[in-house]
Amino acid sequence: MNILYFASVDFYQKPNPSFHLMHSMITDLLESNNKINYVGLALEGIEQHIPIEFINNPNFSYDLIDMPNTKKSSFVKRYIDGIKYAVAAKKHIKKMINDSDVIFIQSSPTALYNISVVKRFAKDSKKIIYNVQDMFPGSSIASGVMPQKWMQIVFSSLQKIAYRKSDIIVAISDDMKDKLIEQGVPNEKIEVIVNWFDDRTVSEVSWDTNRFVKIANMDKEHFYVQYAGTMGYVFDYHMIIKVAEILQDDSKIIFQMIGEGSQKQEFVKTVKEKQLNNIVFLPLQPQDMVSDVYSACSTCIIPLKHGVIGNSVPSKAGLLMACKRSIVTSTDKGSKYNSMIKDNGIGFAFGDNEPEKMAEAILKLSENTELCKHMGIKGYEFGHKLYSRAENMKKYVDLFERMLSEGGRL
Repeated sequence: MNILYFASVDFYQKPNPSFHLMHSMITDLLESNNKINYVGLALEGIEQHIPIEFINNPNFSYDLIDMPNTKKSSFVKRYIDGIKYAVAAKKHIKKMINDSDVIFIQSSPTALYNISVVKRFAKDSKKIIYNVQDMFPGSSIASGVMPQKWMQIVFSSLQKIAYRKSDIIVAISDDMKDKLIEQGVPNEKIEVIVNWFDDRTVSEVSWDTNRFVKIANMDKEHFYVQYAGTMGYVFDYHMIIKVAEILQDDSKIIFQMIGEGSQKQEFVKTVKEKQLNNIVFLPLQPQDMVSDVYSACSTCIIPLKHGVIGNSVPSKAGLLMACKRSIVTSTDKGSKYNSMIKDNGIGFAFGDNEPEKMAEAILKLSENTELCKHMGIKGYEFGHKLYSRAENMKKYVDLFERMLSEGGRL
């Protein structure tokens, strides 16, 4: 089977939560003797764009398009760049399309243009799979970065065209599937395949051998409530501040914030103004430190702004389960994500306006290490059924094979 992989991010763009998903998907497909025709970006300022092991694989062919590395905060410039990327990709798509059986298009705000380019050359003979990681403009609306009603209407209309032009849409959660159906996408056109953790490389690291423990000068006397990841617009740092204020008299509990993002500067400023000594900031860690970072915490905190869940999904949940760590999260009440955390004993899940309950749960876990450990084990057991690389790649391979069959080429 030959797969045309139309990427929307550079492999080595940082922070890039899609890296391990891209890498493991392509690796597994190549190991199964499939051929990958890859069209991607070569962002300015990044030295390496394709992993060496892919370059050396005879079943991996690629074309890269030079693009500027525009800041995420420059929405208009980034959107125009996305359109330019789709236009520049035409000649590469045209060259690769005849040797491709199925087309996989990666999520992006400008996916419509990528899909349209592919559709122009593929016609109806080859199936297009569109993988939605963040629903646009829903995620931008929910996080507050797109308050203009006219923009919401225009971009929502454009995105619906992208959905119509796709043959299958892969949603990464049941909440996201519900959002797609609300926007008129037929149920039978949606596949739910979650963002997995790499069960080949991600696992619990013992305290004594944990590299991050040493880097962060951690000790066994404290209870570490950790957030590690992108501190962007969907990240509700106000919730962490409220919870930390409630628990500031408990010297045992430390909130450990790891990573970068558009909201970090304001987050750090507010913490200093409020003189919250129980919140510490640490820089983004290398990709090979994932297991060490998540294994170092006592529990993880995942605060999401109201309306985000369904439009976006926290990718770190599976990683935490792999490392046997409990989860304390806040998001929309009644979401399937919240129910998953609570019903499976993985941790605690609250509404986005319940800091007191969140603080109470963290205090409970800090006083009951056996409960904390038990929730981590429950998460590990649940995660390997739902979030493992092996299980979800089976779903993708099955989907590709079905699309190949329906496309008429066997």
